Amino acid sequence: MSEFSISKQLVHENLIGLIREKLALVQDNISQLKQSAAEDTKSSAGDKYETGREMVRQEIDKAEKMQGEYLKQLEQLSGINPGSEFDTIQSGSLIITDRMAMYVAVSFGKVTISGQDVFVVSPQAPLARILLGKKAGDQVLFNAVKYQILAVQ
Repeated sequence: MSEFSISKQLVHENLIGLIREKLALVQDNISQLKQSAAEDTKSSAGDKYETGREMVRQEIDKAEKMQGEYLKQLEQLSGINPGSEFDTIQSGSLIITDRMAMYVAVSFGKVTISGQDVFVVSPQAPLARILLGKKAGDQVLFNAVKYQILAVQ
């Protein structure tokens, strides 16, 4: 993992871009669902119409929940200064271990930037909680797997 060469700034910017893309898709989906519900006219089927409207309503609710989550993630990321350097791991740290690169910010999962994988996790994630406060050179054991911390940005 020592060949990891991308900066925390690049990871942060790409992550914001990915979340904004997902947010735009969800917002478009919400608009389409609302338009579909508005255009749906009541037919003689009665119950079938009500069931269809309820299913659309549930889809809208689910999409609006996702929208709220993406907005919350963007807000959390706006509170992180990707230019700051840390000696110990904390929220906003980019961690390079012998097994992976990890950005402690929001719960997002794996992103690939310039061909390199970075796992974006929240500070509450189990592995992140074990890593908090550690520094380069430390080792941690998580799920019977040893992680050697090579660098902290």
